[in-house]
Amino acid sequence: VTARTEEGETALYAYIEGRKSDGVRAELATRLPAYMMPAQFIEMSEWPVTPSGKLDRRALPAPGGAADRQAYTAPRNVTEMKLCALWEEVLKNGPVGIRDHFFERG
Repeated sequence: VTARTEEGETALYAYIEGRKSDGVRAELATRLPAYMMPAQFIEMSEWPVTPSGKLDRRALPAPGGAADRQAYTAPRNVTEMKLCALWEEVLKNGPVGIRDHFFERG
């Protein structure tokens, strides 16, 4: 887990390997208080290492890429469009689909 500051706000981001982030998120939610939950889980297939074999934290991918989030599902009707637009305005972190979870995104 790393802390990153973007646009003046600091958030926790977790890098995981070999497990689906949904299961990890659910398990952590039962054990951690809300302020300690990572804002996003980034699944890694390979870890960046330094020439000496240590984890290269500076080379970890930045959060927010399309691969880090579940597939976007567009709103299907006017009500869903209004709700998604409202979430986008409040969260200020990209397009919101109908399958997104407000607290996981925010």
